Amino acid sequence: MLKKIIYVSSLGALVGLGGVYTLNRVIPLGPAVLALTAVPLLGLFFARRSFKGAVPDLVFGMLDTGLLAAFALSGGVWFGVAGAIAGSAIGDALTDGIAGFFEGGIAQWLRKRGIEEAREPLTTALGKMAGCLFGSGLVLTVAFLFGLRVNLI
Repeated sequence: MLKKIIYVSSLGALVGLGGVYTLNRVIPLGPAVLALTAVPLLGLFFARRSFKGAVPDLVFGMLDTGLLAAFALSGGVWFGVAGAIAGSAIGDALTDGIAGFFEGGIAQWLRKRGIEEAREPLTTALGKMAGCLFGSGLVLTVAFLFGLRVNLI
């Protein structure tokens, strides 16, 4: 179990460093976050875990954090930093419920078709990490393409 914790933590640190690099270099956030999706997906590949088994977690992450990013962006645009924080906090509760509903439904659908959806720490952690990065990266990329610039300055 300790090896798995170190493995997931190392991949998380890589993602975090990629985020810091992106912000320091003022690289468009959406495309950079989308690119970071490759880190946990490669982690699944190198750990020889099934991508099919991670589908419920990928969908959960995409819905959860994609919708959360939309709430945070909206709150930030309309009400500044406090709005972004409120949008994230309230949005997290709402999106966890919505995404959890779909995650459970997809897991059930896969089991009925004989596809083993793995509920083990490594697959679940990396599947959710990849899904969250993809969902939020997609929302931020669309916002960027529509002219919304998310800057530190």
